[in-house]
Amino acid sequence: MTGSDYSTNLKVKKLLAEIQDQINIFAGDQLSHIDRLREIGIALSAETSLDKIFDMILEEALSYTSADGATIYSVSKDKAFLDFRVVYNRTMNLRMGGTYGPITWPSIPLYQEDGTKQLRNMATYVAHTGTAQRVDDVYHQEIFDNSGTRKVDKANNYRSKSMIAFPLKDHEQEILGVVQLINAMNEDEEIISFTDEHMAMLNALASFAAISMTNKKLIEGLETLLDQFIRSIAGAIDRKSKYTGGHIERVARLTEAIANKIQEDSSGHYKDRHFTEDEMREISMSGWMHDLGKIITPAHIMDKSTKLETIFDRIELIKTRFELAEAVIEKDIAIKKANKEDTRELEKLIEQVRADFEFVDHINFGGEFMKDEDLVHVENIYKFQYDSGGKHYFLITENEKNNLCVRRGTLMPDEFSIMRDHAQVTSEMLKELTFPKKYRNVPLYASSHHEKLNGKGYPCQLEEANLPLQARIISIADLYEALTACDRPYKKGKTLSETLRIMGFMAKDREIDKDILDLFIDTKLYLDYAYEYLKDEQIDNIDADKIKSLYHTEGN
Repeated sequence: MTGSDYSTNLKVKKLLAEIQDQINIFAGDQLSHIDRLREIGIALSAETSLDKIFDMILEEALSYTSADGATIYSVSKDKAFLDFRVVYNRTMNLRMGGTYGPITWPSIPLYQEDGTKQLRNMATYVAHTGTAQRVDDVYHQEIFDNSGTRKVDKANNYRSKSMIAFPLKDHEQEILGVVQLINAMNEDEEIISFTDEHMAMLNALASFAAISMTNKKLIEGLETLLDQFIRSIAGAIDRKSKYTGGHIERVARLTEAIANKIQEDSSGHYKDRHFTEDEMREISMSGWMHDLGKIITPAHIMDKSTKLETIFDRIELIKTRFELAEAVIEKDIAIKKANKEDTRELEKLIEQVRADFEFVDHINFGGEFMKDEDLVHVENIYKFQYDSGGKHYFLITENEKNNLCVRRGTLMPDEFSIMRDHAQVTSEMLKELTFPKKYRNVPLYASSHHEKLNGKGYPCQLEEANLPLQARIISIADLYEALTACDRPYKKGKTLSETLRIMGFMAKDREIDKDILDLFIDTKLYLDYAYEYLKDEQIDNIDADKIKSLYHTEGN
């Protein structure tokens, strides 16, 4: 081997070594990008934050292309705009969106004022055509109108040159957004064109972004559907009753308001108690579903406006009996008078019959409590017997007597038991549904609004240790709405002072949560609700300290 050959071989070896080094570097870079793509793929199934996934995609796109700038857009819900999701530009020292805070730039219109497509920049062009585009120089191309890009460049003293953009499509080929990169750079920081390799890699990244957005869209769509279904069912139950329409919605709204007040409590009892966004939604769902079980409650029990009502109000039937008895007695009085006999007892009896009907008519509408003497009065009416002309006359039946003797409200014990069943039915119905894991407590929260801290509630007699805060919130909301409701046929809506006094005694007896009641009073949430839903005559002044003293006693 000659010297010249040896020298030549050294040069070849050096060249080969340099090539091998370049190959190793390139291979290492490619492996790094492959690993990064793998990480992004894993993140799609593990990461719930779309912003974090967008950041990962953008960083990989910038790393692979050495681009100076990048933007990820999403199509607005009304499909009229491209909303900025992530914006980056190295030269302009700019980064917004994603996990880096809000974007202050206005959205880009997809349509002109006359309704025609807006094609003045790369992103809107790609959004409308649904095809990826690549240009070497934005100012010298005929694909789209570059006036928008020129305007932005001029305003920022910038020069957009090479550009590439990909549409983000879901499984139905609907455009969800656009990924756009500007000014690919070489090692000398010179602007170069985007390559075929860039196109392939960015297409993969665009697919990742589209999958993320599709997943997010599907999840949001399912949750929206669930929310709409829940509210639709709640509305149907409210409409089932001609008297209590709106009850579920009012309780749900008040439940949400109480939960928000707990969130805002920065120095009180709940300063260290904060609900996550999912927990807040779970509380809201539970409030809307709390009376789901009433869907099977017979309407004649839900709407029993008087004690004597079944399919119809039997007071009219009873009135006929009273009138018949009165007419028979009057006939007998006339006969006695004609025979010059004493009629004083019969006249006294007829006055008693008339008074008894007024009494029956009055107590038929129910109320808070019947006195013992009223029960005796009903019993005496039941015992009324009168015979005339070989016929026997009575005023009320045993069943009617039993209904009239209901001490509170209008429901008989068996009817009240049927009404109470709605809580258990709510639990059973909701447990049949497969809620997402983050909403798994909806059946418990919704069905526990009649439970009491002292363990004397229903349907499960849960005690304080097993009664979650969320269920206690719904309990307070349901109770306050029921006490103040103006649409109940068997009672008048109570005033604020009456309502809070009753709730104060219930807190004393450990039926409801005193800390939530404190918050309810201190934040004047009871008053905000009253101004929106109650009659003016119900809104009176309350003595908050006096009400709290009912349940803030020693040992309580």
